[in-house]
Amino acid sequence: MRVRTGFAVSFILAGALAIAGLAGPAVGQESILVGASLAMSGPFAEEVGPFKKLMETWAEMVNAKGGVKVGARSLPVKFLVYDDASKPDESIKAYERLVTVDKVHLLVGPYSSPITAQASTVAERHGIPMIALEANSTPIFTRGFKWLVGVIDDGPKWSNHYFDLLKAEGKVKTMAIVIQETGHTKEVGAGAMAKAKAVGIQVVVEESAPARPPDFTPILAKMKAANPDLVYVSGFPAFNVAFYKQALEQGLNPRTYHVIHHGSAFRKAVGEAQANHVTGENYWMAGIKKGNWQMFEEMLQKTGIKVEDYPWAGIRMFGLDALQATLEKAGSLEREKLLAAAKAVDVETISGRLRIQKKGEAPNPNAEGQGTMNPFPTQIQDGKYVTLWPQDIATGKHMYPRGAR
Repeated sequence: MRVRTGFAVSFILAGALAIAGLAGPAVGQESILVGASLAMSGPFAEEVGPFKKLMETWAEMVNAKGGVKVGARSLPVKFLVYDDASKPDESIKAYERLVTVDKVHLLVGPYSSPITAQASTVAERHGIPMIALEANSTPIFTRGFKWLVGVIDDGPKWSNHYFDLLKAEGKVKTMAIVIQETGHTKEVGAGAMAKAKAVGIQVVVEESAPARPPDFTPILAKMKAANPDLVYVSGFPAFNVAFYKQALEQGLNPRTYHVIHHGSAFRKAVGEAQANHVTGENYWMAGIKKGNWQMFEEMLQKTGIKVEDYPWAGIRMFGLDALQATLEKAGSLEREKLLAAAKAVDVETISGRLRIQKKGEAPNPNAEGQGTMNPFPTQIQDGKYVTLWPQDIATGKHMYPRGAR
């Protein structure tokens, strides 16, 4: 994307890494050791910083019921989590330590496609399974890596449900799009344009801009002249905020705005009133009652995490479901058996069925190991996020057109 039981290790590698967690029992085969790095500081912390506590709470709840069934034994789960400061190099250091010093049994991935692309090389080099989480950039899964699987689907499919909604409504006829020049956002943007055309929406303006938010005036002038029904913004929060604020200031008033990352980092920065009726994507919202949804709601309550503020919390739960399914199916902590079980995951999650795709199933013929979970459109309505589509999970109606600002 560009998508937070355990306890930490009992010692610190001085000067090398910041370790997050609580003091726990000594490492040993009597526990399942799962390693991760997480952006608890740096720019990505605003999107996933509290997820460490979410993972800890999952472990506490699972362990309170006897742990995870692995063969004939039921074992407790412990997470060893390091802060990667939102930096690929720090994530690599963390995973190296987790594998070579902490001797974990398997890994779950960090936040974002760019960091996952680098961190997954550690798993491949050492031959240990990694379950990627908030990472859907296709090139990550076309490198022929043996030891990597993910839980979410291709970046280009990001807004498929949204465009299915627009097709069903039949109101949006034209679209202008601006794409932040990063791997994840370019994939999402390209997929959005292809899907828009497929459902009969004309793309009247297609623009891209550097990762660091620039002056959008030239792009906004083109969009104002085109007067599109929909302005689609494929960017990370800082980019989206800068574009949206400038768009309102310069009088760009389409019938609707769609911002792919429209969580609290966007909503609070632009203001509650200005964010009203902006659409975007989420992976789970209250009211969706699938899989272990009651457990997930309890986890959110215990941690104080709101999916409105941290929309990728659902992806973490997908990963935890996949982790448990892997361990139970493997019946062993041997790496090869864990890998085989991870690739065979087929489990009902809080947002529906998760499978791991085999080579040839994804649009890219070289892709292998991606999951099948896709986000769905939500809309900010008076400070709340309303699920719009698919119809079987919708919690409200699409407000279109938006009111003038």
